Amino acid sequence: MLMQRLTMRASLTLTIVVMGLFALGLALLSGEVYRRQTLDNQRAAMVGMLSFKTGELLKDLEIKSRDLALTIQHGSEFRRAFADRDTRSLTRLLDRQFHQYLETAGVVKLQKLRAFDLDYALVAESSEGDPALADGKVVCPTLIEQARARRGHQRLPPISQLCVSAGQPYESVIVPIGGLRPMGYLQIITNPITSLIPLESSLGMPLKLILPSGQDIYRSRTWLPHEVMDDALVAEYPLQTPTGRPALTIAILKDIRPLYEKLATTRYLIMLVAGLITVLAIAVALLVLRRTTLRPLMALHDHVRNVRKDRARLGDTLASGGTLEIRELSRDFNALSMELRDMNLVLEHMAYIDRLTELPNRSHFHEYLRQRTKNRSRTPFALFIMDLDRFKEVNDTFGHDIGDQLLKQVSTRLKGVLLRPEALTRPNDGAAKNFENEIIARLGGDEFAAVVLGIDEASQAVPIAQKFIAAMGQAFQIGVHSFDVGVSIGIVLYPKDGADSMTLMRQGDIAMYQAKQSKRGYVFFDIERDHHKMLQLTFERDLRTAIGNEELELHYQPIIELRTNKVRGVEALVRWRHPRQGLIQPEKFIHVSEQCGLIPLLTRWVLNRALEHCSLWRRMGYPMDVSVNLSVMNLHEPDFADYVENTLRQCEVEPSSLSLELTESAVMSDPNHAYEVLSRLDALGVRISIDDFGTGYSSLAYLKLLPVDMIKIDKSFVIDMKQDNNDAVIVRSTIDLAHNMSLRVVAEGVENPETLRLLSALGCDEVQGFFVKPPLTYDELIEWLGSSTTSMKRRRGATANGSESPASVTLRRSHASRLPD
Repeated sequence: MLMQRLTMRASLTLTIVVMGLFALGLALLSGEVYRRQTLDNQRAAMVGMLSFKTGELLKDLEIKSRDLALTIQHGSEFRRAFADRDTRSLTRLLDRQFHQYLETAGVVKLQKLRAFDLDYALVAESSEGDPALADGKVVCPTLIEQARARRGHQRLPPISQLCVSAGQPYESVIVPIGGLRPMGYLQIITNPITSLIPLESSLGMPLKLILPSGQDIYRSRTWLPHEVMDDALVAEYPLQTPTGRPALTIAILKDIRPLYEKLATTRYLIMLVAGLITVLAIAVALLVLRRTTLRPLMALHDHVRNVRKDRARLGDTLASGGTLEIRELSRDFNALSMELRDMNLVLEHMAYIDRLTELPNRSHFHEYLRQRTKNRSRTPFALFIMDLDRFKEVNDTFGHDIGDQLLKQVSTRLKGVLLRPEALTRPNDGAAKNFENEIIARLGGDEFAAVVLGIDEASQAVPIAQKFIAAMGQAFQIGVHSFDVGVSIGIVLYPKDGADSMTLMRQGDIAMYQAKQSKRGYVFFDIERDHHKMLQLTFERDLRTAIGNEELELHYQPIIELRTNKVRGVEALVRWRHPRQGLIQPEKFIHVSEQCGLIPLLTRWVLNRALEHCSLWRRMGYPMDVSVNLSVMNLHEPDFADYVENTLRQCEVEPSSLSLELTESAVMSDPNHAYEVLSRLDALGVRISIDDFGTGYSSLAYLKLLPVDMIKIDKSFVIDMKQDNNDAVIVRSTIDLAHNMSLRVVAEGVENPETLRLLSALGCDEVQGFFVKPPLTYDELIEWLGSSTTSMKRRRGATANGSESPASVTLRRSHASRLPD
């Protein structure tokens, strides 16, 4: 009786008292608190030592930087160069400090030296040092602002600051030039890492330096491995900039495994005693909870599980028992169960109805199809997937209210299309889960679907589709507005086109999208079109993978200058070595890459690889340029010019050694934008070429304004110019036009010696083609350039009498042995 009168609060109080006694006994017997306090105190002491030693080393670094600044300005040559603002001499004098004792002996790790005038305008900086700080990149701007704000005698003392730039810590010291009468200022930028490494020896502990990114910039060899770090005490001291930004974290480590070994025996004894107390406390608590709480809650839990398995049991009465609160909970649950039983009947009906149109919704339709195709039903049917045309324009222009009214009228017309509308599933007649009749449903938005039974041939479905289209063809009147809204229909036949609901819906969507694209009203699903689409998607996926898996390779076709018979450059041509299809030519995948948006990524891969190779062969003594083809999509990349500049810098290739080729169509698709992008590239020094000239539509008015260096006559005019006089006239006119505009001319498609002689006679500047040499891999190109049939002239520099430039390639003039095979 006492247990039945016990409240939940009393039960929990009793449980807490028992667990409190357990916690008290454990606290009295455990030395864990003392151990943790000892470790915390030791860690605090380590942090204190670390802070003190770090401050000393950074102060020492400041003093050495100040002494270095004073040494630099004591030289008369420096003072004279600074007074004359001789930037070149100042740079040379500052660079000299990178080879003096303080730097070479490792006392100070210089990153950059800079000289400023009294207004802190940059006068000169060292060319040596950290490349990330080149071109006057401001380091420690808050220090410079602090120095600029000083006045009078306050400007004389040196000031320093720790700061972060591009994720790297730097120590910056500003020292006045000229003593008591400052003429300017020297900024000494050093790497504090080198100066902090002696912490390891001075503290006698392993050291680790961590960048703000989490990267370890230095770690002692005696630093314990990760698997035993639980037995070590680590103290960390974060260095911050004056703005509170983390600059560097310094960590030291102390091995406390000997201490743990001494405490092991005591810990085991404590654990044994604590375990016995825990078991006793839990046994008592469970006994109380079982009688007052657990047994009634388990009965409630079992009842809820039974209701979940069988919703028909909603409303069954649960016998009450246990504490007062649990008995009240049981009574409330019984009342709630009755309400849920009534609500579930309503929700089950609403779950299958679209509230706007009162048609079956997507969930109902999917369940309907699943039931229809379950166990391979023998009743054939036609599935119509319908999407409204121009509905989005109506909805966006006139608002959602008008759009909703339009959808209601659409649903009414669709329901009236079939010959037996009374057979359609109507949610409002109590048949929300009737899967035996035909159905028209709203799948969502402006998409509808219908199933018509007894159709197994396309010819039987056509009249129904035409009725749907005719019903939508009549204008919809909503208030004072009249709307013309069409419909695109995809038709799928069961079981001919698919045996399960997911397949039928997917194929219906495919057919519907084809109908929308072709504007044909309705389209039947075609397995061949679907297969072709899958093949195209697979090809796009393989191409995306190929770019990342190094399945692409570059071939190079030489370009010969006719005046000198030298290899002026090569054109980079991409190939795809497919793991299953072998070597694929670009005409088979360039168009696909443009369609699926991969052309920017592909172009950047080609540009990067071509410039890498160009850098290599130039180091080998072959001063050849490289040409790379661009797409119109590249002109619309906002950072394309920046990418070209950065790639040239990374590969150490002069911009004039790169030629970018665009077709006439690419340039004329948006000539104003093309002018803007090409002007940026031209300003870098990159050469611009118009490719396939004569095959597209180009305006000479725009062409003469573009920063173009050369044009390439399309091979379609060059190949037959010997036999076709019209082609010869076009080539001659193009050459004359280009020369009159001060442009060089390259002829593509030179296949025989006669064509080569004719182009030479017409004054063509350069040629390329299979007669000159077919495209070669990089290794084949290098071998060809060094072959015995090519006379290689390598000299250290051009001689005064006008001999060849270094590493030039001269080819014999006889056509029989003009070029190596």
